[in-house]
Amino acid sequence: MVINPLANPNGLATTGIDNCMTLPKYQTQQLKTSDYEAYLPFLDVAYACKFFSAGRSGNFQLRVFITRPKDYPGTYYNLGFGVWDSDKHIIDDVAELRNGDFQHILATIANVSLDFLKTNPSASLYAEGSTPARTRLYQREIARHHHLIPENLQIYGLIRDNEVGFIEFRPGINFDAFLLSVK
Repeated sequence: MVINPLANPNGLATTGIDNCMTLPKYQTQQLKTSDYEAYLPFLDVAYACKFFSAGRSGNFQLRVFITRPKDYPGTYYNLGFGVWDSDKHIIDDVAELRNGDFQHILATIANVSLDFLKTNPSASLYAEGSTPARTRLYQREIARHHHLIPENLQIYGLIRDNEVGFIEFRPGINFDAFLLSVK
């Protein structure tokens, strides 16, 4: 599953799932999930891909992983992404690129998520920022582009205070994490 519907010369794709996600995004290259067994022995990697951020701070390889605990029989998956550290074979999810392409990066990750759910409709994807500030940033971007999310998908937000749990995403509410699934 390579997410590259149409690409323009600068490496950005402009179409998305069911023509709903029309934000500019980077081309991705699917990676073999078996390549990570030695580095992530406690996780099942359901999907992995890479793409490149190119901007004012340079070129950076980013990777996206969709994982769940090893031998977990459920349909809940974790969405992780960040700058690839080729020496340690891990993603750095706290790196700040300041490359001027943050929205392209998030649109790319959103497109990967939507494609995964399209081929795994019973799955739910959990996402949480590596810091509270990042979670708030993701929340602002979800709220800003909420109208672009396909109608057959549902986003929930997690509220940990008072053990509220997951509720339907609504702008203006502070969430601690997010869950994306097919309705």
